[in-house]
Formats: sequence, C-alpha cells, structure tokens
Amino acid sequence: MGTSPPQHLAVAACQLAVGPDIRRNGAAIRRQMRAAARRGAAIAQFPECALSGYAGAQFQSFDGYPWQTLADQTARIRTLAAELGLWVILGSTHPRRRGKPTNCLYLIDPSGRIVTRYDKHFLMPGDRRHYAPGRRLVTHTLGGVKFGLLICFDFRFPELWRELLKRRCQAVFFSSYLASPEPNALMEQVAPATLTTRAAENSFTIVATNTCTGRQWCNSRVLRPDGSVAAQAPWHRPAVLTHTIHPAAHTALYNPVGPLALRAAHGHLHS
Repeated sequence: MGTSPPQHLAVAACQLAVGPDIRRNGAAIRRQMRAAARRGAAIAQFPECALSGYAGAQFQSFDGYPWQTLADQTARIRTLAAELGLWVILGSTHPRRRGKPTNCLYLIDPSGRIVTRYDKHFLMPGDRRHYAPGRRLVTHTLGGVKFGLLICFDFRFPELWRELLKRRCQAVFFSSYLASPEPNALMEQVAPATLTTRAAENSFTIVATNTCTGRQWCNSRVLRPDGSVAAQAPWHRPAVLTHTIHPAAHTALYNPVGPLALRAAHGHLHS
C-alpha cells in the first residue's frame, strides 16, 4: 500500500520598502525572488501593494496613475517566476473596468500564470477613497498545505479567519503595510499580539510579511499554530525570511483549542 507524500512547504516572506516608483519596486521584488529561489523556497510572498505602491501613503490618488507601467512590471515578475520555477504572492493593485481598483494579492504559479487573486475585504476609512473592497475569499493547496490569503486590516476581523478555518485551511499568507513614518507605541504592541492570537485561536501557521517603509509595527514573521514565533526577519530593513512549514510536526505543539476551534466556527459554542 502506497503512502502519501510528506506535507511540507518552503516559504520566503520577503520584506522590502514599498515606494511610489513602480519600476524600483519591481526591481526590488525581482532581486528578492532570486534570493528566495536560491534559498530553496517554493513560494515567495510580498507585502501589501509591494509593486503598485499604496494610494494615500506613497501617492495622493489614482488620477494619472501609470497603469501601463504597472502592467509591464507585473509581466516581468511573471516571466521571472517562470524562469525560477517559483510561486509568488504579489501585493499590488488591480484595475477594474468600472469603479475603483482593488488592493490585491496575485497568486502566480511557476509557469508565470496568475492562478487567482485575492482582494482586500476590509478597508480603513482613508482607503475607501481609493479602493473598492473584495467580496471573495481565496484558498489554494501547495505542497499538501491548504492556505488562504489575507491583507493588512483584514487581521482585525476574526470572522474572516474563521471562514478560512471552516474551509480547512492549515496556513494563512498575510501581507501587510503595518508601518508609519513615526513610531506608534500602541500598534507596535497590538499588531504582533493580534497575529499571535489569530494563529493560536485557529491553529494556523501564519506567514506574515510587512513593508519596512518607515517604522514597522511588526516585523515579517512566521507563527506556528500555537501562536509562537518560528522565525522572524530583522526590523526596519529589507530581508528575505525563509522557513519550511511541516504540518505533521505541529501535532506536538501544545494548543488546547485543537478541533474545538472548527466546532465553534460552525456555531457549536460549547464542548
């Protein structure tokens, strides 16, 4: 009788400074893609709006925005993904024929094809001037690990994470722009604590990548399903953080929530 191949996924959480220059962002992303591939990662993840820049942070509005430059740089990243045989989670902005664009993550496969796209569901009040919210959760399976995609402010809404739990996800790739020009003592406590909670309450592995533009509220990190930190990037500077997810090893972790989390997600609010 045959045995199932072991489940594991080598990931690279790529931390970089996001700016208004799309070409410069694209060049930085491609450098980190090459670094991730050299280190054996199967998938490289980038921060929120890593390629496009973030409206309201790097530029005032999408009036006169260079959409063709964004398309050209996206194509170059897709081409490199195919050359490297690398999966990529690319933070960017998706234009729509009507209405505002979306703040998105593209999932690009090793042939350079965009497999799917996740659009950020929850927008801060200032973001709503520039972006439209998404309405569809996205999951995918790679290396035997089923994962979901979420972006920044989504981490404040446990309902989204519970929906991914109900879809039997084991991991979440979380891309963010959790930073400000000046230190923010409150968010520098809240952001890491919230991610720890989301991991522990759902028994998720979380791969969280963040920009290092300005002052980070949370460095890029990988959290185990018990909420502990498996690996983390240095603070406030570009880095490629690599880690291999081994779901089988997580059975030894102490997390009393276990299967009760899924039971609670389905509305059974007792043991």
